[in-house]
Amino acid sequence: MRYDVLLADADGTLFDFHAGERVALGATLSAFGIAINDNLAALYSRVNLSHWKRLERGETTQLRLRVERFEDYLKELDALGVAHAQANPEAMSVRFVQELGRQRVPMPGAEAFLRRVSARMPVYLVTNGIASVQRSRFQTSELRGYLSDILISEELGHVKPDPFMVLEGMRRAGVTDARRAVLIGDSVTADIGAANNAGVDSVLLTDADPLPLACGATLCVRTLAEAADFILTDPE
Repeated sequence: MRYDVLLADADGTLFDFHAGERVALGATLSAFGIAINDNLAALYSRVNLSHWKRLERGETTQLRLRVERFEDYLKELDALGVAHAQANPEAMSVRFVQELGRQRVPMPGAEAFLRRVSARMPVYLVTNGIASVQRSRFQTSELRGYLSDILISEELGHVKPDPFMVLEGMRRAGVTDARRAVLIGDSVTADIGAANNAGVDSVLLTDADPLPLACGATLCVRTLAEAADFILTDPE
């Protein structure tokens, strides 16, 4: 068999983060008297992504990120003339994290993927997500039973693309040869970057989007089924 352990990202890889985020954001905005629409949802996604990219670059912390993304979001709402008299960043952050922890929409084929792969090798989750959100989501998810362990950046103090979680997952799996490990994720900068920094193979999942010409991954795929075929195929 090509590999002895799979390190898997969570959001955008096993969970449909965008679907869950939209529901959680809608509930949060509604609690503060703001009606969500496509433009406000897209605006939040842009603001949120900018803060997670800062986290990857070591320019912020997850504790700051939780609140500061809503500080920036409220500023953007002010610029658009969207009323939010009852909203403040700290309260919105708390509510959003609570709502996000309730969202557990799997990516297409996620359970079948984990069932196939976990029957052949252990699967370790390696995620930059907020610990309370990820543990809440996986605790009652049908995906949890396929995972040998869950490694979360907030708990371990290392954020992808730092290779720490990849190497720690290998250590817990008893795998010492980097050639025997593979990581799957949807982020070129965080996931593929962490795999490259750890010296392990990687699979970039584009979720049916066009495959990039170059992404730094060992393989780029559109579906989890394609990823499983590669991971479970013996090398020639």
